Amino acid sequence: MKITLNKLESGENEVIINYIEMNSEVEDIIRAASGEDEKIPCSRDDSRFMIPVRHILYVESVDRTTFLYTADGVYKTSCSLQALEIMYADRGFFRCSKSMIINIYRIVELRSESGGRINASLENGEHVIISRSYAKSFRRVLNGDG
Repeated sequence: MKITLNKLESGENEVIINYIEMNSEVEDIIRAASGEDEKIPCSRDDSRFMIPVRHILYVESVDRTTFLYTADGVYKTSCSLQALEIMYADRGFFRCSKSMIINIYRIVELRSESGGRINASLENGEHVIISRSYAKSFRRVLNGDG
């Protein structure tokens, strides 16, 4: 696939997609460019929700139950931590501890901690600790090597 980028001096951002055949790759690009996102089914207080993946700050597994954390609240999902990690690794989901996945695109600040851990501050002010055993892989991902 050929990608051409043009920097505009003024006006509005514009995306033009030229394609020979509409396929899943083109559809994914259209969804990404238009701001559409895959959604994960979940629940909270007996209500059902579809949470866009990009809104998720982190995911945590507690007693075999998986919770999605957003700026708006906490939601329970039937998806497993491992499944979410695999499905959304290309969208910034990174396993940061045995029971947690963090969305690296929602991190605003990183600080080194004792013992080789990393303290990640998220957009909503929460802090997530990236454990020592995952810190090296995390650094590779940030450097574009992972």
